[in-house]
Amino acid sequence: MMMPRARRGGTFAAMLSRARGKISWIRRFDRVRVDQLVALALLVEIELQVWLSPYIQHRVPSAMGGLALSGAVAVRRRWPFGAVLVAAVAVVAQEALGGRVTQHTTGALIALVLVFYTAGALLGKRRAWLALGLGVAGSSVSVAVSAGTSSDLWFASIFLEGLPWAVGRIVRERSMREQAYRERAERVDAEREQHALAAVWGERARIARELHDVIAHSVSVMVLQAGGARMVMEAEPERAEVSLRSVECAGRDALAEMRRLLGVLGTGEDPQSLAPQPGLRDMDELIARTRSAGLLTYLRVDGEVTEVSAALDLCAYRIVQEALTNAIKHAGPAHAEVHLRWAGDALELEIHDDGRGSGEVNGSSGGHGIAGMRERAALYGGTLDAGPGPGAGFTVRARLPLGLEHAR
Repeated sequence: MMMPRARRGGTFAAMLSRARGKISWIRRFDRVRVDQLVALALLVEIELQVWLSPYIQHRVPSAMGGLALSGAVAVRRRWPFGAVLVAAVAVVAQEALGGRVTQHTTGALIALVLVFYTAGALLGKRRAWLALGLGVAGSSVSVAVSAGTSSDLWFASIFLEGLPWAVGRIVRERSMREQAYRERAERVDAEREQHALAAVWGERARIARELHDVIAHSVSVMVLQAGGARMVMEAEPERAEVSLRSVECAGRDALAEMRRLLGVLGTGEDPQSLAPQPGLRDMDELIARTRSAGLLTYLRVDGEVTEVSAALDLCAYRIVQEALTNAIKHAGPAHAEVHLRWAGDALELEIHDDGRGSGEVNGSSGGHGIAGMRERAALYGGTLDAGPGPGAGFTVRARLPLGLEHAR
């Protein structure tokens, strides 16, 4: 009976997770301590072979050579060049005194392999080549002293020294490349974050300038209305009252926009770049420019148009403008429709195109356009969603509450 595919995948994922856990557990060991344990095991093996093997005649120099090789393994990570030097001198010395530790013990061969692998993996280029040359020279002297053959020299130079050393160099080069790639990736990420932060503050400054213009307009209205009220206060108190009410309304608008301005300067979200444009009253002009850019666009307005503040009017215009800009950039040959729906307590915007789509879903791409539109909508308590439209194309929907406008 076959196991369901999902269950097999889950079992494999669980096995892989357990294997990774075991590997990470092994990596937590102190490598120097591991080397010391390995050196102790090699020493025990070498000494048992030296004192029990009938083929070794000069046991004392062989035992001393095995002790030196085990010590080199124990310190190979801390002093890799020193470990090579100790191993080479030990092999030559014990061969000169009649010892045959490298010929009759497996532990001595393993020790030489570990020492030269470490030299290739940890030493710099010049010192690594020097260590390899020192090992080859030691092998040559050792073979000459022991009256060995050229095959003995080739075996020692290639399999005990050269090959482990080469593997160590390969591992070192790969590790250095990975580190270089990692550092480059971190550098790129840091630069990307800096560019994103600069874009955030740049757009935040642009929004602040726009709100500054709105606030300046409200203050100008307040000054003019207050001056008019002062001039007709005695002769026409009714007109003066109307002017003062206008001053009160403009003051509330200015305070509300000032709070929004402080909110923009104090938050850390991702506003995006938009070209400055007046408001929804210029929507026909925006549609005409979009058509001239190659995107056939239509405008539809439903509901009774409600008077809103200049800042909210600007916010709605910016959202439509950015959505159409994205459609021009990404939709290709297509049609677009801008639907403004006045729903009493909210202004609903829907911008849809039937092109190939912008590749952004709720601001998940690397661009900043949708995130900027969402920032603007949130500034007025609204929401914005974007994604593939029904059937084809791309759709941006925004809802901007009008409750605060009516409260005034």
